[in-house]
Amino acid sequence: MSLINQIILLQEVDNKLFEIEKLLGDLPTKVEELTQKEDDIKSSLQNKENEFKETSVLISTNENLVETTSGKINSLKDKLIDGSISTNKEYDAMMETIDFEKNLLTEKENELINLMSKKEELAKEIEEDKSSLDGIISELNAKKDALNAKMQEVSEEQNALKSERESVSQGIDSNTMSKYAEIYKARKGLVVAEILDGSCEGCGAMVPPQSINEALSQNIVFCGNCSRFLYKLEN
Repeated sequence: MSLINQIILLQEVDNKLFEIEKLLGDLPTKVEELTQKEDDIKSSLQNKENEFKETSVLISTNENLVETTSGKINSLKDKLIDGSISTNKEYDAMMETIDFEKNLLTEKENELINLMSKKEELAKEIEEDKSSLDGIISELNAKKDALNAKMQEVSEEQNALKSERESVSQGIDSNTMSKYAEIYKARKGLVVAEILDGSCEGCGAMVPPQSINEALSQNIVFCGNCSRFLYKLEN
């Protein structure tokens, strides 16, 4: 088979594959997007659940500190009135210690309030993520089912076309394949055009007689206007 005929056959195969892709529509892309979204939410959810656990531990630690500090302050206050303090210097030192512990208590109580608020917000976000994840998984499964159903309809034909394309491509050199891919993208699947009445079927431009003769000999010829591969059938 001549190179130009291989290119013509490749175009036919690629256009059939394109029609199959159109039949599948945007389902493959949707499945890919939803799968990525599912992974992102799962990752976010895991991070929030870890942060929730860490916050719970910090709350427990701060609650213990608040309780310990409160007890220490009460104990120090008791010493002020039980006769343990006998000098002004001891009294001043005791008051300084009580003030320090009170400031520490206030600091830990504020931290505890912030941590509890954070924990509450995390719990809310976790529930929202779980609900969102359930919706995404449900939609994703529906899209996968629809995609699988369509894939089953066309898989045999698609696999046969892919196999044929691979076989045809092996007989075409890499430079020609690169040119083919470039034209296919630029000309929306019409890579090869027939010469009819001395003109390019693709764009209507006149083809020089020498190029027509070369096309008749099945040599590789390009349209000077649209750059498509040209071929000419015997009259």
